[in-house]
This record gives sequence, C-alpha cells and structure tokens, in this order.
Amino acid sequence: MMAHRETLLAVMATGWADLEGAIAAARERFEVADEGGWRPRDAAAHIATWERMAARKIAGTPLPVGEDLATATPWNLNRFNDGMIERCRAWSAAEVLTEVAAAHEALVAAVSGADEASCAPGGTTWTAIDDDGAGHYDKHFAIPNAMAERWPEGAKTP
Repeated sequence: MMAHRETLLAVMATGWADLEGAIAAARERFEVADEGGWRPRDAAAHIATWERMAARKIAGTPLPVGEDLATATPWNLNRFNDGMIERCRAWSAAEVLTEVAAAHEALVAAVSGADEASCAPGGTTWTAIDDDGAGHYDKHFAIPNAMAERWPEGAKTP
C-alpha cells in the first residue's frame, strides 16, 4: 500500500497530465474569451495562482506575485481573485505557461516535504490540493477531477 504522500503525489500527477493536455488543446484559442470574459490563458493563470496559494498553505512559501493580496486583512476571496487576474492579464502566453509550470513545481515540492498525516484524506495538505490544486482543475478546464476519482467520498474515505 502506498503512503499517503505518495498516493497524493500520484493523484496530483494524473490531474497535472490531464491539465497539461487541456491547456495544449486550448492553445489555438488561448486568447479567445468565453461568455464570462475569461480566456483559457486567464484560467491557466488562475490555476497557477491557486497552486501557489496551496504551496503557501502547505509550506509557507510566499507568492512571487500578489503576496500583498494574500495577506490582506480582512481576507476577501473575490478581491484576491480579481486582483490576481488583473496582475496576470498583461502576461504573454509564454509567461503564463512558464508560471503554470513553476507553480506546479512549487506545489509538488511543498507536498513532497509535507508530513504523512497531513497528506491523508481530510488532512491539511490533502485539503489544500483538493481545494486549490488537482481538485480545482476541472472547474476551469473540461477534464476529470483526479481527486474526486481517487476519493469519490471526499475526505470521508481513508
């Protein structure tokens, strides 16, 4: 049986592969906004932002962009998301793709250094990945939710 950390990293890798495929497939329309005004590049930058936030939650890693928004009090999710979208909007497609990869690498490093108990379903690391990492990808790209596929009952299933 795999340890919790190894299992979580494996599920993250599955989700990441699906996300990479979806981003590659969206490259032809990377700059085309949907009905809500989001371009695939905005969704990719948003995912990178939240992977950075997950690494921050797990390992205390400061955000390279937007730490002031992350530490603002009182915390406001919409203000944070809107501020980060605005900061990333001017990035080139290449900059977005570079940040997506770097953010994921930072998150994998954070999970790799997390303790076993926090990587178990319902643990703080597991929850950060479910909320802000692999469990968040399907909200922005039409791909399976790797976390829900592995743990269909959520944190209730050990």
